[in-house]
Amino acid sequence: MCDSKNLSRAKRQKLSRSRFSLRIETAKAGHIELFDQCRSSTRGVSEKFLQRNFNRDGQGKICVIGAGVIGLSSALHVLDRYPGVDLTVIAEKFSPDTTSDGSAGYWEPYLCGDTPAELINKWGKSTYDYLNSVIMSDEAYEAGVETLMGYNFYPRYVPDPSWRDIPLEFRHITQQEIDLYAPHAKHGFFFSSLTCACVHYLPWLEKRIRKKGGRFKKKRIERLSELAGNFDVIINCTGLGSFQLVDDKDMSPIQGQVLRVKNTTARTFFFDFEDDCESASSYVIPWRDIVVLGGTAVKGEWSEKPSVETANAIMKKCCQFVPSLKDTTILQEWTGLRPWRSKGVRLERELMRFGTSSVHVVHNYGHSGGGVTLHWGCAQDTADLVGQCLKELPYSKL
Repeated sequence: MCDSKNLSRAKRQKLSRSRFSLRIETAKAGHIELFDQCRSSTRGVSEKFLQRNFNRDGQGKICVIGAGVIGLSSALHVLDRYPGVDLTVIAEKFSPDTTSDGSAGYWEPYLCGDTPAELINKWGKSTYDYLNSVIMSDEAYEAGVETLMGYNFYPRYVPDPSWRDIPLEFRHITQQEIDLYAPHAKHGFFFSSLTCACVHYLPWLEKRIRKKGGRFKKKRIERLSELAGNFDVIINCTGLGSFQLVDDKDMSPIQGQVLRVKNTTARTFFFDFEDDCESASSYVIPWRDIVVLGGTAVKGEWSEKPSVETANAIMKKCCQFVPSLKDTTILQEWTGLRPWRSKGVRLERELMRFGTSSVHVVHNYGHSGGGVTLHWGCAQDTADLVGQCLKELPYSKL
């Protein structure tokens, strides 16, 4: 066996080049030239760094933190946009234990903070159109997506929402409808919406992510610095977790309590809004053989413990819209925390430094009650920002 210690300097260099070439010959043929170019122009950069930044398609390693509807849709969009990218979803909780799983899964911009109306409309329309395309596919049942028509009732006149042109149908309700369903109301809308049952939708997204090569890891991330040395791009979809993870004090919970009951005759959704005309005092949302009854919107409340008194009040109010629910079976009581952000949704990128390391971070969080409503549009913009980050990586092929 050759002993490189006894070789001349020139021979040692030749042997080193031979060993390096042997290691990269197993790489995809189209990348060998790229590796050689990188090696010749990056004196002092470790071979480990080069290999870490080159997966099978010459793109960097990406991590998505969070496995709710925002995180999984972002992951899927990135994999669709950049085939072959090395992507891992890391989360403390996966379906059926996420906040998304407990949500009503209903399309309507709701409690979105100061998110600009033009962004709500852009993201909301993308999501509405996408979910309609799922409905018209043979995967609609597995995905848990359905069309739903229904009513919003208000205690006073309110202007048409900025998103009124997105639904396939939108109109003002008649006095006859008010008299029939909500005699206390003064105004309202009837429109076509969608339900997206995340207990079905999230596993469906997970399956698609796995088919495209994405991986999953269950772990609680306390600090982004834990990931900085292992990934080139981090997508932060931690919702309320960003209060601690990135020290975002604009984040605050809006507690919501719902009941899931066996469906009797409910086929239409009903939302009965409070005096502020922003949050609903009660709502009825049918999902196939169950109905979601809500609900509450308590800002600043961190407790996730269901209240018996609140549950009784929800049932009483909702039975005014669907009296046959009076004798139904309660299947589940759930209390969750909407990730509300006073400044609205945060969707932007930044380069964060941790000591001598740096990492690109794309933030996509703060959707409050609009996670399902905005998720697909936000995921599209997230993928755009990830693309910008990938282009700035050393030796990127994008």
